[in-house]
Amino acid sequence: MLLRSTGLFVALIAVAFAAQANNLDINLGSNAASINYSTNLTSTGLEGDIGYLHHTDSVDIGNVGLQVVGDSNPAGSPFIFAVGGKLFFISPKQNSGNGTVLGLGGRFNYTWPSYNRFHIGGELYYAPSITSFNNADRYLQYSVNAGYEILHNAELYIGYRHISAAFTGTSTLTLDSTFMVGLNLSF
Repeated sequence: MLLRSTGLFVALIAVAFAAQANNLDINLGSNAASINYSTNLTSTGLEGDIGYLHHTDSVDIGNVGLQVVGDSNPAGSPFIFAVGGKLFFISPKQNSGNGTVLGLGGRFNYTWPSYNRFHIGGELYYAPSITSFNNADRYLQYSVNAGYEILHNAELYIGYRHISAAFTGTSTLTLDSTFMVGLNLSF
C-alpha cells in the first residue's frame, strides 16, 4: 500500500509543477493528524489530490482522488463545488483486516461576498459495498469547517471530521470522530 501511494504521490507532484496551482492542507485533532496535497491538473477544473490520515488509536488511511471543481454560475458565485471520487486505502489497528474503497462524493466552499476572508465548507465521500474491496464492506467520511484567510495564500480553520467503515465480519466501526484545527496553504 505504501509503495502504491508513494508512486501516485510522485506522479501528482510531477504534474503539479506543470500545473502551477497547488494546495497543502494540514490538520490536527486530539488523536489524529491529516495531510492532503491537491493540484489543478487542467485549466478546465480537473483536480487531483493525495492524502494521508493517521489516528493513534484506530487507523491509517491513504487516499488519491480526482474531482471536477468549479462554480455553477458563469458570472461567478461565492459557492465552489467539487464532485468526483477518491480511492481510500484503509488500515485499521483492530483485527478487521485492511480494505480499499472507491468513495464518490464531493465538497463545497462558500465565501461571504461582503466579508471575503471568511468561509464555510464541507465534504462527503461514501463507498457502498459494491465499491468496497479486500475486507472492506462500506465507508463514510464527512467533515465541516469554518476558516479565516490570514494571508492571501494561507488560511486557518476549525472543523469536525467523522470517518466510519464496516469490514467483513464486523459491524460499523468509528475510525475517527474529532474536532480539528487546520492550515491550508495555496502556492
